[in-house]
Amino acid sequence: MPDRAVSEGGPEAAVDRRVAILLAVCRVIARDGVDGLRMAAVAQEAGVSSALLHYHFATREELIRQAFVLQDQRATETAEARLAGVVDPLERIRLLLAEQLSDDPGIRDGWILWGELQRLAIFNDDLRDAVVERSLRWIGMVAEEIGDAQAAGRVDRSLDAAESALRLTAFVDGIGEQVLIGSVPRAEAQRLLDRVIAEELGA
Repeated sequence: MPDRAVSEGGPEAAVDRRVAILLAVCRVIARDGVDGLRMAAVAQEAGVSSALLHYHFATREELIRQAFVLQDQRATETAEARLAGVVDPLERIRLLLAEQLSDDPGIRDGWILWGELQRLAIFNDDLRDAVVERSLRWIGMVAEEIGDAQAAGRVDRSLDAAESALRLTAFVDGIGEQVLIGSVPRAEAQRLLDRVIAEELGA
């Protein structure tokens, strides 16, 4: 393992090292779960010394929280990029929700990280704030798309967009966990999601 000096490189190099460490955290959690996360394992996965790891992150909890924030930012950017070329607002809603049930390895890793963070957040105030913020942003993103579909005449304007978004995301969150553990086949989950969208939005 390379033992890089703490002072190596300038500010940009330091940012790159932090990102590399946080991505390593995501990989370790996806592979071993939070219970299997050790600072030494992260250092090895990231290819940095334990001293450098502790220099950038004082505690295990801070390491986990920042890794979650980074993963969520990247997932949001990916979703927005995939929606960029989709004009029909109803199709945008379907794509945004269905993507969470895809077989993309990055989506799977995101589900594991999300599930682990939700479990930890029950007992940890600092992590809870990050999890709540992400959850509300996810619901808000879907609600915004529903509002756009209403404005375009693709969805009934009498619907409460926020309430419909909450129901739809709750379904995806629940069925997504079942897909992850293998109790519901992915194709069946996608079929049920299409049905729930049609029933909820009348489309």
